[in-house]
Amino acid sequence: MNSQQLENLVHKEIPITKALDIRIDELRNQSIRVTAPFETNKNIHNTAFAGSIYTVATIAGWSLVSNLASNLALEGSVVLAKAEVQYKKPINGDIVAQCEIQEQSSLETFVSSFKRKNRARLNLIIDVVEDGVIKAQLNANFALVGH
Repeated sequence: MNSQQLENLVHKEIPITKALDIRIDELRNQSIRVTAPFETNKNIHNTAFAGSIYTVATIAGWSLVSNLASNLALEGSVVLAKAEVQYKKPINGDIVAQCEIQEQSSLETFVSSFKRKNRARLNLIIDVVEDGVIKAQLNANFALVGH
């Protein structure tokens, strides 16, 4: 998939993402950057809304795992199994969530688990950044469940 195809899938499968104007800004085989504009996602304090931050980070992880599954011909549904968010500092601009699978072994374990059991889990750390500073972080566990 390319970034536009993935974005179309996200908007189709998770309709709220269109209302929040979530975009797949950059997509590589093992990394992703997802953005949402500040104006659509701000709160009464004129900072990014915590729910939008959580959602954009979740979509980054969901999208990365969905893209991996597609590229590896692993047919199943991606679901968020568990997540914990830390809001470190207010965000005063666009929400930018990025994630990269750095350990090849975790990806290999994910693939072999799915092929054996028709389900697998992948833990991801999604950073939400502004001006190079991590403002929030989502530690998320995504599951791929075979059809």
